[in-house]
Amino acid sequence: MKHSAVVIIKDRLSIGQIGALLANSVNMKTSPVCVYGSDQIPKNAVRSSLLSDCLACNMYQIAEGRIKDPVYVGNEPGQIFCRCVGGPAWFGYRGFDPMLPEMMSTGSEADKQDGKHLKENKTIACETYRAVGDIKPLGRYLVIRRCDDFQEDFSVKCIVCFSSGEQIRDLCALAHFGSHNVFNLISVPWGPACATLVTYPAGMAGNASLSQIFIGPTDPSARDWLPEDYLAIGIPEDMARKMANDVGRSFLAKRDNIS
Repeated sequence: MKHSAVVIIKDRLSIGQIGALLANSVNMKTSPVCVYGSDQIPKNAVRSSLLSDCLACNMYQIAEGRIKDPVYVGNEPGQIFCRCVGGPAWFGYRGFDPMLPEMMSTGSEADKQDGKHLKENKTIACETYRAVGDIKPLGRYLVIRRCDDFQEDFSVKCIVCFSSGEQIRDLCALAHFGSHNVFNLISVPWGPACATLVTYPAGMAGNASLSQIFIGPTDPSARDWLPEDYLAIGIPEDMARKMANDVGRSFLAKRDNIS
């Protein structure tokens, strides 16, 4: 996918320019998408659950170009949120279901239900959920759309890219270009794909850092929709803006000098 050429000017970069700079710098085949909160449903936006039962999957389809319009989620009475029991909680609309630690670990003997075995036991699962911190919603609705389809830049919380391992690696190296943080700049966190791509980089989780990039997803269910040679990266808006401004001075603009 070819992204529109970007002319760098002295004024503040728009979200569309940021997305194009990041995509063009690594020859990304998909379009970067952005995340923001809104008290109103944007024009032409489609409720996520009408497209598929997984918001993260819909995000990838937006990046691929298979979904053209903005996608939103909200805590609407009588409407399906997503396929996950914890879905509304990861977006701050309610607390986590008390049964989730068992579901994420070994299951419930009383109900004779096997768990997902994503955690060794219920205790570790409980501690993991507590470690996330309180999750606050971005607004009545959370909206996701392509960066080049968005004008109101002031409200964007994070930018998400889907690409090959090589291209994600180069974006990570770009993030390191302007940072002295060797060990804690980039995280590969536990959680569902939507948490890695939205909850953490958008600053919704109390214990997530807005000075950190998130790579993943580590959720095995992502294998159902994300190509096996792809990764995703969730970047807080301020960090994405700095990375975009750094492209022209970094190794990405001087590829011939890289051995």
